Amino acid sequence: MALFPAVGRKQTPMRIGWWAVVLVLCVGIFMHMVPFYFMIITSLKEGAETLHTPPTFWPQHPTLQAWSSAFQIISSNYTGVGSDVTFVSFFWNSLFMTGMTVILSTPVTALAAYASAKLLRGPLGRWIFIFFIGTMLLPGSVSLVSSYLLVRHFPFPFAIVPTLPSGDAFPTIDLTDSPWAVIVPAIFNAGGFFYYRAFFQTIPDSIIQSARVDGGSELNIFRRIVMPMSIPVFAIVISGQFGAIWDGYLWPSLVITSPEKRPLSVAVNELIKQFNQSGALDPSQALQNAETARHYLGQGLTWSGVMVLGILQSIPTFLFFVLCFRYMLSGIRIRGLR
Repeated sequence: MALFPAVGRKQTPMRIGWWAVVLVLCVGIFMHMVPFYFMIITSLKEGAETLHTPPTFWPQHPTLQAWSSAFQIISSNYTGVGSDVTFVSFFWNSLFMTGMTVILSTPVTALAAYASAKLLRGPLGRWIFIFFIGTMLLPGSVSLVSSYLLVRHFPFPFAIVPTLPSGDAFPTIDLTDSPWAVIVPAIFNAGGFFYYRAFFQTIPDSIIQSARVDGGSELNIFRRIVMPMSIPVFAIVISGQFGAIWDGYLWPSLVITSPEKRPLSVAVNELIKQFNQSGALDPSQALQNAETARHYLGQGLTWSGVMVLGILQSIPTFLFFVLCFRYMLSGIRIRGLR
């Protein structure tokens, strides 16, 4: 269904609005594609060309040397971490954290949204909705301390653990330096709650009431009726959360201290730091500054290779989005037929 009808586009005010929307979309596409374009062309440049000022917009002498070096390093040991730790290990760390977060977060968030949309009526439901959505208005940095206390003294987000009547402290679990420190705070997705609830409210109450009359429990109604009708919104929320957890850097770098437990995003960023410290092109300078970067420079990796690692790190997010894309479009087609 077109954003503006064909008849309306012939009118001057509607035509201006249509071109304004097209212009905004083109600017957004340009802003998202330029960084990725520079990652690709930088991965094809020679090491010295990556530091040209101003930068070149196309490789003067395209080469795949950086790709070859990057693949060699991916299969080699990550110096300073352990003899059995490679970039493949970081990939599996990221996959476990992201997969478990999506698996646990989807039912928790979707069921909470269903209860808010179809079960809790009146002021109580509205206040619960406002409370959950209000958490989206807080900057992420504001919740860092409380989230850290939660994983440090799970399940209590307090600096001082409450005590039992006997005077002993409640038993707690320290989740820091483990994948669960990333997974647990993300089990409830406030943004996903908003999307789920908005979509569930469009489902006619008559359908749900008919299922209740036939003896269906709320869980069966949700599983057999609501979920099949809501596949598009599930695809959107799951795709967004997958990308957010996979590409997350700040929170994993705070709660995971053991290098061998890092996700791929943190490992790539740590490598970039090593390159910044060593100069990234002069092996003799790297020899004095950063042992890890010295190891990579000795294998021929430069900033071109770092861009290759960045591209490879973003591929799973892109593939997951492509997998979910056709389900997103099915929602648009369904709404276009209503």
